[in-house]
Amino acid sequence: MSSSKYIVNKTFFYSVILLPVFFVYAYLLIIPYTEGDQEYYRIFYNALSDTNITEVMPLALTKVASVEPVSIYVLLVGASLGIDKDIFISLLNIVLLLGLFLFCRKYEAGPIPTFLLLTNFYIIVLMTGAERLKIAYIILLWATFYTSNKARLLIGISGLAHLQNIIMFPSLLLANYSNSIRRIFKAGKFKKELFLATIILLIFSAILFGVFNETIFKKVIGAMSRVDSSIIQILNLVILTVVAIFATKNRWRMILLLLPMYPAVSILGGQRVNMIAVTLVIYFLATERMLNHPFVLFLLFYFSIKSIPFIYNILKYGTGFA
Repeated sequence: MSSSKYIVNKTFFYSVILLPVFFVYAYLLIIPYTEGDQEYYRIFYNALSDTNITEVMPLALTKVASVEPVSIYVLLVGASLGIDKDIFISLLNIVLLLGLFLFCRKYEAGPIPTFLLLTNFYIIVLMTGAERLKIAYIILLWATFYTSNKARLLIGISGLAHLQNIIMFPSLLLANYSNSIRRIFKAGKFKKELFLATIILLIFSAILFGVFNETIFKKVIGAMSRVDSSIIQILNLVILTVVAIFATKNRWRMILLLLPMYPAVSILGGQRVNMIAVTLVIYFLATERMLNHPFVLFLLFYFSIKSIPFIYNILKYGTGFA
């Protein structure tokens, strides 16, 4: 048996073993989560089963202030099939966790980083309190198993599952064309692919803004009204940047990757933007096989520890953000 076939079979074996573990893990977390946003999502999900397909989006706007069609219609599938919400969300969480596990296997993350990622604070948030964002991240994770156009398409679709993912598009553009940008600075050579990618990104952003401009405006205003005047959120981003730059094999790309996060965190606040920044850093460090770097392990360990009080709040108060 070839080594590659052995690895595939071993990964398949581990995946089968982990599926029931993932379900129990997900189900035990989602059952007690009844307050906060979940209170409204439960009402919305129950209402979906008796809603005409043409009335789904107006209902979503009314109940959960959402206009992201991909997430809404995914939830509609579960509701229409009569699947209990906790069961359906647990199944989605299995897809999320399995995607993360396979991602770690693909990039040879090792058992410790894999465990720390599966217990990461942001993963716990996605599993419990962030319904639409969970679906967007599922699409993102599975996009990593494709190349070029299919991956780009899925990343674009993830923005239609949750508008927050649009924040990462400029960073991905800069990172993917980091070598071309370096050549511009060094020799003034401009690669036409970079120009075309920029045009496509601008067109896609314009279409999204044209369709969802009112919702985007409300979300931005709402986020700005909650921005902490302190420098704590930016400091968190600075710490992440330092860790990433020390751990990465490509510092120029990492700098470009995180550069758009600074104006974003200043405008939108740190909670959502820092999550996007952490996601991007972990992805690119994983592709470099650097998740076992001591600085990265410390960062992952911190986020796993951070999930403990969040889970405690779920069990005690019915919401992680108590």
